[in-house]
Amino acid sequence: MAITIYGAGAIGGLTGAYLARAGEDVLMVDKVVEHVHAMNRRGLKITGAAEFTVPIRACLPEELRGPLGLVFLAVKSQDTDAALDVIAPQVGPDTILVSLQNGMNPPRIAARIGSDKVVAAFVNFGADWHGPGHIEHGGPGGFYLGEIDGSLTDRIDRLQRLLSNVHSVHVTDNIFGYLWAKQIDCSLLFAQAVTDETMADVFSNKRFQPLLIALLGEGVMAARAAGVRLESFDTFEPLKMQPSNEDEMAAARAVLDRFADRCRSRVKVRSGPWRDLAVRRRPTEIDHLVGWVISEGKKRGIAMPLNEHLVAQVKEIEQGKRRRGLHNLEDLEHLRKVN
Repeated sequence: MAITIYGAGAIGGLTGAYLARAGEDVLMVDKVVEHVHAMNRRGLKITGAAEFTVPIRACLPEELRGPLGLVFLAVKSQDTDAALDVIAPQVGPDTILVSLQNGMNPPRIAARIGSDKVVAAFVNFGADWHGPGHIEHGGPGGFYLGEIDGSLTDRIDRLQRLLSNVHSVHVTDNIFGYLWAKQIDCSLLFAQAVTDETMADVFSNKRFQPLLIALLGEGVMAARAAGVRLESFDTFEPLKMQPSNEDEMAAARAVLDRFADRCRSRVKVRSGPWRDLAVRRRPTEIDHLVGWVISEGKKRGIAMPLNEHLVAQVKEIEQGKRRRGLHNLEDLEHLRKVN
């Protein structure tokens, strides 16, 4: 089956490069003209945790022709509807779309093209777009795959074998437990993004660990109110982020310390949101990540003041009204203490 990667940035580009190197028929689709031209002329270059260049076909969205087979959607959450405007008219009887995005996008996609054509995935590895035809591989990780209804199907097994050419693949009957956990984890990533420190240095900072735990704890409350069975991944254990005594606080700090240690060994030492703010200077996905959790909490009467303030900080940085630095975490810590 022909494979279409829609969104050839960090995650989509890395996934497509590995699949092409494995001999799969891959077409990369991206709206950045220079990136498309570079891939067609020189191939796609991978550096960082792996080093190779692979020949690959690429086109602009308006050049895509259906009916489509297997599609991996890897655009930013805010670009999902625009991507579906292109994809939906070209869906055929054999189309399967796998969302490789941050954000709770599979239900949105299913509403457009039908739930029987959608597979959800949690992507747990880092990558960065470094320029036309060049992706940096950020380090180890894997995919988690699952059907929206939690069933275990033959197509999930086929996708597992295919994506094993890229990273390790875990099949789950609780994909939304992982996606919710990732949404909650994004509070950590944005807390790093409002500074210029590395993820490891922020997560291991003893002064700010109580704040980070409180940020995560708000998200855990929202998930519990929604009846979600949260899953752990890597060293991140969200259910430990609501400590009620000193021993539980020590256990929560230990989770952050282990997470920090894992980040130190990676090529990618700062988060994707930080790169959006500091390098690419473009809007982040915060409305679809932290903002989404806040909205889900509000529906259920869960207050999330720390996360709301974090969102406000990120918006001000996007607008050039606030500078990045540890002073932003100091502001959040003050809010935590007064509450």
